[in-house]
Amino acid sequence: MKALTSAIIAIGLCFAATGVSADNVRLNAINVSELPVHGIETTKSNANIIAIIGGAGLRNKDGKSQNYLVKQGQTFVQAGINFYLLPNKSKQEKAGYALRYSTARTERILALVEVIRTRNKNPIYIIGFSRGSVDAGRFAKTHPKSIEGIVLASGIYTNDSRKASGYAMERVIGKRIETPILIVHHENDTCRVTPFLYAEGFFETLNAPSKKLLSYDGGGATGRECGPLNHHGFEGIETNVAQDISSWILGRSD
Repeated sequence: MKALTSAIIAIGLCFAATGVSADNVRLNAINVSELPVHGIETTKSNANIIAIIGGAGLRNKDGKSQNYLVKQGQTFVQAGINFYLLPNKSKQEKAGYALRYSTARTERILALVEVIRTRNKNPIYIIGFSRGSVDAGRFAKTHPKSIEGIVLASGIYTNDSRKASGYAMERVIGKRIETPILIVHHENDTCRVTPFLYAEGFFETLNAPSKKLLSYDGGGATGRECGPLNHHGFEGIETNVAQDISSWILGRSD
């Protein structure tokens, strides 16, 4: 599959504390989306992240969201990781569970992987947050050799939701995966579709080339249970979690 792309360097960034400079980019990739792919590329990158947010997905041309991954984009960049956001196919599209599991969605992610491969030779990791774990898990099962690993952050596991129960990782991935995997979860996550107990159980029974579970406590819970301002979104410990994810990725990329 060939994706037609163009990039516009919008803003130059510099992180004085780490000496890392970076550029905000907009990639126009027809096979990925009608919307631009927003990213941040560092001058000394050692890995790439494709970030897939939860909820209805990324539905605007500006790449704006209160999602955990979007808010922590610069943390990943400071660690030396290029950061790319997967948008929905259009502003009208809503990324429900069935869409995230679909072949069409998986092929759009593959198109973005191929675009990134033309920009640098660094390993590529997919991070799926909440509903985005369905995208990440489905992609890893379908195209395990096209990426170097996946991260499931506050992922969907066994639950009693009518809409989400059929898309738990126990069903999407099963008991075996051919891709290295990191599972990141708050022990006090009270979102109905992301119970920690089942995240832990899934990890214990999973057969993978490499797997790791990072669990957290502490932080805040000032907003709705499945929102960014709660344990589900790692409120109060956001940066620490992103740094830990970065360490896992870079440790594998050395």
